[in-house]
Amino acid sequence: MKKTFILLFSLFLLTGCGLLEEANNSLTYVEEMTDYLNEAEQFANDFPTLVEEAAAEQAAVPRLEDRLNEMEAEIEEINNLTPPSLAEDLHTKVEEYNNKALKGIEQAQSQIDKGEIQLDELQNLEIVQTFDQLQEIKGNLENLGQ
Repeated sequence: MKKTFILLFSLFLLTGCGLLEEANNSLTYVEEMTDYLNEAEQFANDFPTLVEEAAAEQAAVPRLEDRLNEMEAEIEEINNLTPPSLAEDLHTKVEEYNNKALKGIEQAQSQIDKGEIQLDELQNLEIVQTFDQLQEIKGNLENLGQ
């Protein structure tokens, strides 16, 4: 009887630890994703101004390039996260939006590298629209964190 109790108690602890670990992973994921979504929102707000400044003044181009490079690194970091099981569908959707944004960032970087900073073309890239669509995920993420 005593051995059975110890065995059951041990199984309970192991199962409880697994649940606790999954909860911790979920909280960490939600925090990282929330930070990223906030960063993406800020980028979407800043991007049009950065493009206008770079089109008007050559000295502003490096700031635009730096911001694009930073966002590209953020996207790749988020895409490489391993989501908890209950956030896998959400993460897949984020990756889809991120891949669209990466294409837009690559197009912008290509135009800048060629010295072709054309205001209309850069502002029409899907970067801002994609990051705006990402904000729709925020509500789903907040529900996941509860």
